[in-house]
Amino acid sequence: MRKPFYVTKMDILLHGGLIKPSSVLIAGSCGTGKTTLCLQSLFNAAKLGEKCVYVSMLSESRDKIIRDLSSFSFYNEKLIDEKIKIVSINSDVVAKGDFAIFEYMNENVLKDKPSRVVIDTINIFEDIESTFDERPFHKFELRYFIQNLFQEFDENDILLMATGEIPASNIQSSIWSYIFDTVIVLGTDIEEQIPHRYLEIIKERGSDFTMGKHKFTITDDGFVFLNCQRNPVPPG
Repeated sequence: MRKPFYVTKMDILLHGGLIKPSSVLIAGSCGTGKTTLCLQSLFNAAKLGEKCVYVSMLSESRDKIIRDLSSFSFYNEKLIDEKIKIVSINSDVVAKGDFAIFEYMNENVLKDKPSRVVIDTINIFEDIESTFDERPFHKFELRYFIQNLFQEFDENDILLMATGEIPASNIQSSIWSYIFDTVIVLGTDIEEQIPHRYLEIIKERGSDFTMGKHKFTITDDGFVFLNCQRNPVPPG
């Protein structure tokens, strides 16, 4: 099943939307607009009746998250709690290890049976130091842990989006690009000494998409693409 991204022109680039359930990585350096893109999708989906959850991994307060959101036109206070649940995993939960994170997700996210979830940012999982049996958590176990976590979301028919602090130049070598079903990168290019933002879809398992770098800007309305068309169909 496909679900719209709910950001204008994104579904054109994705040739119809995102596959649900699946996992989607929104990657890029700090300040490229990852959180804005995800929350714009979440709020627009909630306006059409979807139940959504935003999970902050940065130990941010609920008030700060809402304050940062309130400047965008897609923000709607009435959707908070009614359609969009905002939760924040503090560092103590991560410090307790992988099982504590599974417990938190089950109690605060999965049991609400949301349609769409955002985890911001996935890199925090790299800081896991111990397992549920209190032995050291080794880096090679990270992929196994993430795959098991993603399986929980798949079994609950959830579209999972996660941000990742990964520069565009590093995405091909990042372990995260292999774990996620869909990878979308945000970056900045310079043309004629003028910087501009771009979005590039790197992969989407089981589906085609429009390749290339697509220019956008961020306004009070969120993401606005400057030019977005399908690749032309070859003649004949």
